Amino acid sequence: MVPRFPLRTRAVAYSTITLRTQLESQGTTLAATVEWMRRSHLTRRGEPTRIDGSSLFRRLWLATAIVFCLVAFGSASESTPAVREHLYTVNAKVRLIPLVWIGRDNIGGARITRRRDASGRRTVEFLIGSDPVRAPRRINRWGFIIESVNPDNTEVLGAMKESNEETLEEAEAQSAGRDHGASTFKAVRSTISGSRAVGGTMTVRAPANLTYREIDLLLALIPPKSPKVRTVELPPGTQIGFLAALDSLIDASIDRCGSTENTGARQVSPVPYVYNQALYDVSLSSCEYKPQLRTKTGTFSDVVDARFEVRNQTTHYETTFHLFVGASGEVRGLPLRAIFRPRSWLEVELVLDRSAAGIP
Repeated sequence: MVPRFPLRTRAVAYSTITLRTQLESQGTTLAATVEWMRRSHLTRRGEPTRIDGSSLFRRLWLATAIVFCLVAFGSASESTPAVREHLYTVNAKVRLIPLVWIGRDNIGGARITRRRDASGRRTVEFLIGSDPVRAPRRINRWGFIIESVNPDNTEVLGAMKESNEETLEEAEAQSAGRDHGASTFKAVRSTISGSRAVGGTMTVRAPANLTYREIDLLLALIPPKSPKVRTVELPPGTQIGFLAALDSLIDASIDRCGSTENTGARQVSPVPYVYNQALYDVSLSSCEYKPQLRTKTGTFSDVVDARFEVRNQTTHYETTFHLFVGASGEVRGLPLRAIFRPRSWLEVELVLDRSAAGIP
């Protein structure tokens, strides 16, 4: 007589076999999932903890769900090949006391990817993050924006690891406290059809040691729909997202300031856009033509030195950032160097990796 095991036991066994099969087919893509499961059963000293059947059951089902989502997402990604992809090195400076900054190079990475498929779907992706292995105090912060323009609508998905620290000490304390357990991401999902944007925000829990290199795993954890949605009517001329708005403004800055015949930034109108069901303006504060730009990865000719400002139309809160943009040739319209201060004590610099971009 063949013994019959309890339903939960059979389900765990099935999940284990399925997970193993999918892991073998996916290779190292899911290494973070396995590592998370392993570490979640270790104490801070690295000693194994006791796992009851209920805990094991929940974790195996979670891992199996992640695997299936990754398989589905991976198939979709492969069907939309990258038309252009550019990699960036992330450098950072930290202010210890007023007027005293210390910096470190290559503490993370960024990527701008443009995709297009046969159906007419166009996608722009921006991913940026620190590498806790190289970043000071093992700080692990990252996020992304994906804007996909379809024939009948536009889809926007963004996520950022939550961080509310106001000082370097608070950032260090939060990073130390999140080495174990889980971290929290705030995700935004919107669909824009005509003059209407529908979407909302979600809170996503993910493995604490997940980095920007494992974006596929985070994408698999984000629900397909927000539990609470809002609808916003868009004024005429509103761009579908930040990346699209910035693209159009960069083009305008090159037209006005892309040569020695600089006509100035005042003639460039602000560009409105929507993100997270809120309306913003991005404007060109100033621009200047530079015949040459030297960065830590190479030298570029014909560059626009442009400063931008983002303003929330409701709260009037303003954020500024600085871009050096190619004005001609293969790098026309491409950010070559970017400078941004997300906190008063932190300055982040992105520099185009010339070798990875295949630029001579």
